[in-house]
Amino acid sequence: MYSEHCTNKDFTMKRSSVCFLLVIILFIGIIPPVGADAVEDRPPYYLDENKSRYEAFAAKNPSMPYDKVIAYVNANVDYGPYNNIETIKNPSSTSAMLNKNFILSSDYVPKDLVTLPGGGLLRAEAAAAFIKMRDAANQDGLTLAVRSSYRTFGDQVASYNLVMDSYGRDSAEASVARAGHSEHQLGLTLDLAPMAGLTGPLTAMHFEDTAQYSWLLEHGHEYGFILRYPSAYVHIHNYVFEPFHWRYVGVKIATNMFNEGITTLEEYYGKYLSPAVRMKLRFTHLSRLTQSLPVFPDISSIPPSQTNALW
Repeated sequence: MYSEHCTNKDFTMKRSSVCFLLVIILFIGIIPPVGADAVEDRPPYYLDENKSRYEAFAAKNPSMPYDKVIAYVNANVDYGPYNNIETIKNPSSTSAMLNKNFILSSDYVPKDLVTLPGGGLLRAEAAAAFIKMRDAANQDGLTLAVRSSYRTFGDQVASYNLVMDSYGRDSAEASVARAGHSEHQLGLTLDLAPMAGLTGPLTAMHFEDTAQYSWLLEHGHEYGFILRYPSAYVHIHNYVFEPFHWRYVGVKIATNMFNEGITTLEEYYGKYLSPAVRMKLRFTHLSRLTQSLPVFPDISSIPPSQTNALW
């Protein structure tokens, strides 16, 4: 009897050890990531490693809502133009971030460029979306003409130098992207005009005063296009207001931005598209999934003869 008692006791201890290990494994999976989700007033895109940058950027922009501070820092806006430049790793993505903090390689050329009606090149998906948008505008009695579309790295060098030679470096920096930083090289961007055949500086045609501009603000997202350089956010995108510059990002992202009132791609990128943010959101999602795992029953009081099937 003593021998049987010892055997049962040893088996119970082993079984308890296994259960304890299972509990630890589940516990690790259930704990949410330390940081954003551990503090109620922090949004899910808060990154602990950016804490000091958030504080510094907020101090420089005291009237800026803190959720925007976090998003812009995640998008590297706080570094300032042409500082801490990152090379784009996914240039073929329609949601690729390109601005004065992100750069394309000089030899990047989209593989799916097609010719637009009336001339110019655009990536196939963006071109098809534009044609649908143009036709919808036509049905409302409006003309959308293309002034500029895809440009090569070399084209952008020439554009920048032309403005710099004509108006000076400050004007060029404010109104023209340096080569490698232009969204036109992505093959996803259009400069639009209210009619074909217009010449002269795009800023001189005051596209913002046209019915086409108002129509695009209301309907552009339905076709995947966003106003890339809005007037109230010059300090974020670091270009002059360009009401004619429309970027294709896809219907899903454009509609999300429209519905959430997000007016810059930088803000959306910092909330949803930044690699660090996406990794954190995936980890958070996986952590929450573990909460739905079945709970193991307490079997410590069950005789060993009835638990053999469990081991």
